[in-house]
Amino acid sequence: MANGSIAKAIEVTTPGIEYDIKRRLFLAGMVGAVSAFSAKPLFAQITSPDNTTVSSNGVIRTILQSYEDSEGNEFRLVMTTYPPGLGLPVHHHPSVGFNYILEGTAESQYIDEPLLTFKAGDSYQDKANAQHLIFRNADRVKPLKYLITYTTKKGQPFLIIP
Repeated sequence: MANGSIAKAIEVTTPGIEYDIKRRLFLAGMVGAVSAFSAKPLFAQITSPDNTTVSSNGVIRTILQSYEDSEGNEFRLVMTTYPPGLGLPVHHHPSVGFNYILEGTAESQYIDEPLLTFKAGDSYQDKANAQHLIFRNADRVKPLKYLITYTTKKGQPFLIIP
């Protein structure tokens, strides 16, 4: 292979490698930031059935990490799975949430903003106290799985339906 061909091959593959590195660093940062607040090991909590809830519409939420500070703030890292095609009614969040799509395709729209689509490897931010018009699993065949981390006052839900 000539030197020009090697340079061309590296040039073509570099964006994918750079994207994968950024994605892995983002995910590691989310997990690390939340686990830094916890006295319990991360992997002991992942397998605990007590940390998983299933809603009546089939949404599965597993709390991977949870920490309460002395001021009554609760920090959480949650793995969430939506069944194919499921969407939420209009709602809002009391605080900012950071999301990372593991599998599937999500669609999200806030008031006065365009509909956005997120796929595996994408991250996005939920807004605080803004009307969340649309959040749904855009795929009618495959589930949507994502990580979300957020902070609320102890006992306050992150998802509030008016």
